[in-house]
Amino acid sequence: MRLPLIFFGLLTASLASLGGAARSPKRGLAFVPNESYPNDNAIWVRPNGGLTWYYNFQSNVSVAYASLPQTTIEFVPTMWGAGGGSGNDPSFLDGIVTATTTKGRNISHVLTFNSPDKSFADGGSDMSPATAAAVWASNILPLREKHGVKVGLPTVEDPHDWLDSFLKSCARINDGKECGFDFVPVYSHGDLSVLKGRVDAFATAYPTSPIWVMGYGFENQDLPTTQAFFNSSVAYLDAHQKVERYSWFGAFRSIVSSSAVGPSQAMLDPWGNLTDIGSWYLGGGATGNPPPCAGGGKTSGAAGSLVVERTMVPPAATRNIGSADR
Repeated sequence: MRLPLIFFGLLTASLASLGGAARSPKRGLAFVPNESYPNDNAIWVRPNGGLTWYYNFQSNVSVAYASLPQTTIEFVPTMWGAGGGSGNDPSFLDGIVTATTTKGRNISHVLTFNSPDKSFADGGSDMSPATAAAVWASNILPLREKHGVKVGLPTVEDPHDWLDSFLKSCARINDGKECGFDFVPVYSHGDLSVLKGRVDAFATAYPTSPIWVMGYGFENQDLPTTQAFFNSSVAYLDAHQKVERYSWFGAFRSIVSSSAVGPSQAMLDPWGNLTDIGSWYLGGGATGNPPPCAGGGKTSGAAGSLVVERTMVPPAATRNIGSADR
C-alpha cells in the first residue's frame, strides 16, 4: 500500500524534531565541579560516550578524571589569569612540563586567559594587555616554542581592541617577533545569529587559525527554544570547517540554579538522568527527561540546589598554579 507523500513529510519532520544522534569528534566537556552529586561525573566519560576532550578553567586535572589518560579524554589546562603576578612567575609552564615529562600526562593544548578584558566582578581575569603579554612570555611562549604545545589566544569579547594591544605588547617583549598561537577560543551566549556572528568575526580576524567555541548556549530560554537552538547550533558547528572544537555549557543537574544560564541548558534532570539535550550531545536519542522550571529563567530556591556560573572563576590561589596532574 502506498502512503501519501504528506505522511513521509510529517514523519521526516517528526524525526528531525528528536534531534540528531550523530557523535562529533569536535565535542568536549565544560566540566563543572560536582560535590553534591559526584556520581554524575562518570556520565561524561562513559566508554563510547562521544566526548573527546574537557577543560575546567584551571591548570589541574579534575580529581574525578585524574586516573584517566589523555587518550581516553584529553584534558586541556587553562591559565585562567595572572594570579596576582606581573609575569615573572613560570609556575604554569613548570607544571605543564612536569606533567608531560614525569607524570605521563601528555599535554598537547592549553587555553589561556579567561576574559582578561573584563573585571573580576564581571567574571573576567581583569588583565591589561601589557600584563597579559608579560605572563604569556614567561609561561605560554616557551610551551609553544620549546615544547610544541598548541596554545589558544586569550578568550575575549572583541576580536580586535584588547587582542591587538596584547599581540603588539607580546611582540615587543619577544624581540619584535610575533607571539604565535594555534587556535582562537570564542564564547557565545545568545541565539544562533549571535553564535554565527561571533564565529564569523573571529574567523575573519584570524583567517589561518581554527576556532574553538567555549561553553556556549542560549541562556534563560524556555525548553523548546533551547532544544531548537541546540540542534541548529551543533549542526552549524559540526559543518563549519573553521570550527575545530566546541563545548556546550550544561554538565550539571537542572536543579542547579544559575543567574547566567537558566535550567533549560542543563544536560541532566533533577535525578541525574540525561535530558534530551544531554543525550543528544553524547550522540544518543531523546530521553523525554525534562528539566524543571523549563519555561525560562533560573530555577528558584530548590532545596539542595547549587549555584554555577559559566565563568567558573577559580580560587585566587589556583589561578596560575601549574600542576596539570595530581
